[in-house]
Amino acid sequence: MSSQHRDPALTVRPPATLKGQAQTLLSERQLEVQAFVVACLSALVADPDRFISDLEAHWPEKKPRGRPPLAAGEGNPE
Repeated sequence: MSSQHRDPALTVRPPATLKGQAQTLLSERQLEVQAFVVACLSALVADPDRFISDLEAHWPEKKPRGRPPLAAGEGNPE
């Protein structure tokens, strides 16, 4: 079944503390997280080099993708 939504979903998993702090700060300014993300994407498209350089100090470390490797001694018993 296809999505009923006009725009595709974007799923991110920020640290809970960071998400809460951001929601509080945006809410105090009568702004929503979704609108903030859309505004950031729009700013990126408008001037990618400047926007990315402004975020450089805040860029998160790269997380490994996929399943973690099996620990020594774990594996498929035969």
